[in-house]
Order: sequence, then C-alpha cells, then structure tokens
Amino acid sequence: MLRLLGTELDGPQIARRLFVSVNTVRTHVKNIYTKLGVNNRRAAVRRGAELDLLAPR
Repeated sequence: MLRLLGTELDGPQIARRLFVSVNTVRTHVKNIYTKLGVNNRRAAVRRGAELDLLAPR
C-alpha cells in the first residue's frame, strides 16, 4: 500500500485496485502514518524510501 501512496491514485482508486473498502484503505494509511511517524502521504513515501521499504519485490 505504501507504494500506491506514492502514485496519483486517490483513496477510492487504491481501494478498487486492492479489492478492499475505502475504510480499509483509510485504516491502513492511518497505521502506516503512525508507524512511520508522519502525517501525510508525501512524508510517508519519503520516510518509506529512506527506510528502503519501497524497493521492488
């Protein structure tokens, strides 16, 4: 999900891509922000990159 936050997709588009509800996306995003100690998408993606969490699988 962190990779998708780095795209221009909005919450509903991410939910459709992952076949989950928008509320599920919101919950996961909130948890990601908490774990990374950030408050927005841009900061989450930046912190994820610093921690090498965005490396291709």
